[in-house]
Amino acid sequence: MDKVRLSEMLGLQPLGMFQVKSIALGGWGSSLTFDCLYDLKPSTVAVAFTLQLDDCREIQWRVYAHLKHPEDQTLPTSTFVNLRLGSDNHRKPLHLLTDFFGLTVSYGTLRLEKNG
Repeated sequence: MDKVRLSEMLGLQPLGMFQVKSIALGGWGSSLTFDCLYDLKPSTVAVAFTLQLDDCREIQWRVYAHLKHPEDQTLPTSTFVNLRLGSDNHRKPLHLLTDFFGLTVSYGTLRLEKNG
């Protein structure tokens, strides 16, 4: 699991909780942008960051069924369960498992940016 590695790349203390707030696809899926939060309890302020994958060539989604009232269109944050960052230049795919979806993607570059 690369959650400790990801926290180190962001310059943050390890052992916090990662969450995805939203995902945006660009260029017909050739780029993926994840708006994320890193929550290190008991700190009251979560750190917002963006994880961007560019030059994506192969994407596999797994969406897990969660019953929800049809009138409720809000999307809750999704907590990272497992993460493997893989390797750039399409050498090893990134694997992300959350409580709502799973994703495997072969990518060219990975960029992280802390917001604020």
